[in-house]
Amino acid sequence: MPQKTGHPLRSLVLVRHSQAGDAAEFAAGGREDHLRPLTDEGVSRMRRAARGLHRLVEGPVYIVTSPYVRAAQTAQILKEVFPGAEIASTPVLVPEADPQSFLDWLRGQPARQTRLVVGHEPHLSLLAGWLLAGERRSLVRMKKGGACCLDLMRGPQPGSAMLRWLMTQGQLRKLA
Repeated sequence: MPQKTGHPLRSLVLVRHSQAGDAAEFAAGGREDHLRPLTDEGVSRMRRAARGLHRLVEGPVYIVTSPYVRAAQTAQILKEVFPGAEIASTPVLVPEADPQSFLDWLRGQPARQTRLVVGHEPHLSLLAGWLLAGERRSLVRMKKGGACCLDLMRGPQPGSAMLRWLMTQGQLRKLA
């Protein structure tokens, strides 16, 4: 089993939102994509995956999420298994955001405990690539409900992270 994350390194755990409704069907109904919620199955799968994630990540944690409904719902599910966790929302985690904008935002935040970062593709994979290699390209594949733990060796800067683990939602559910 992968080691739990924690001090002295500051860790980021990138979490892709769980399964949401079909984007095309949602748009056909005249609704904007940022309002698209998780499906009942997505909620159920994420609840089990969150329990598995809790086995890997030591508290206390701080949850930061994209403002999109499906990401915010995923963040709330994570909060259920990390009691006392605070949740913040930021637009620098929307799907089309530049990875550097998240690092700039993160530098302005207090150096706290492990952060669970809930967002979307392709942003999370690009963010991981930016942190791992200083390149704006995907170096990991973030599946829905999956998570990736990065240790920031020199703080939040491009090319400063080390990959600790990468797990799919199914693997996290098996840990629960």
